[in-house]
Parts: sequence; structure tokens; C-alpha cells
Amino acid sequence: MSFMETIFNVQEGLSFVDGDKDLYKILLDTYVEENKFDPDTFKALIQKKDFEAAAKAVHKTKGASYQIGAKTIGDAAQKLEDLLRSKATPDENLVQDFCDSYQKCLEEVAAATANL
Repeated sequence: MSFMETIFNVQEGLSFVDGDKDLYKILLDTYVEENKFDPDTFKALIQKKDFEAAAKAVHKTKGASYQIGAKTIGDAAQKLEDLLRSKATPDENLVQDFCDSYQKCLEEVAAATANL
């Protein structure tokens, strides 16, 4: 299975827009431009135990990720959001894995956008 199938699935994303590549490209561009998830800021919020702000950041990323076919990121965001909303400090590895996966997803989105 390729990286793109596990983190970011273009075909799934295209299915959400009935195969309209132009519309999908707009969604991808919007994902990159408006979904400004900053891993360092996110980690700082968790360290300060500002769980509400951290949950909001991950919630936005979750929704945007599902819309473009990045189900892996959306599912990981859901786990983090659930922990944060229950005022639990997430495992450091879970946070780092999410942040790393998000960065990889951005790279895949950039590559897909260039090929549409």
C-alpha cells in the first residue's frame, strides 16, 4: 500500500466532489491555505493544559481532512479531540504521530495539487 493510500486518498477525495478535479483542486488549496495547524503551537497548548483551544485546533483539522480524503488524519484527530475534550493529557507519542502525519499529508496534498 502506498503512502498516499494510507494518509491521503485522492480517489476518495474526488468521490466527494463527483470527480470534479477543478473543484477538488480548490478544496486542496483551501486545505493548505486555511487549515493552518501549527504543531508547535498545538503542543504548547497541551503543555499549558489549554485543552479547549487544543481541541478546537484539532477539530478544525479533523473536518478539513475528512473533506479531502485524508481519513487517517481525520481519525487521528478524532482520538486527540476526544482526549482533549475529556480534559486528559494525550500521550506524547500520539501527539507527535499526529503532527508528523499531518505534515506528511500536506506534502501529499501539494503533490496531488500539482498533478491535477
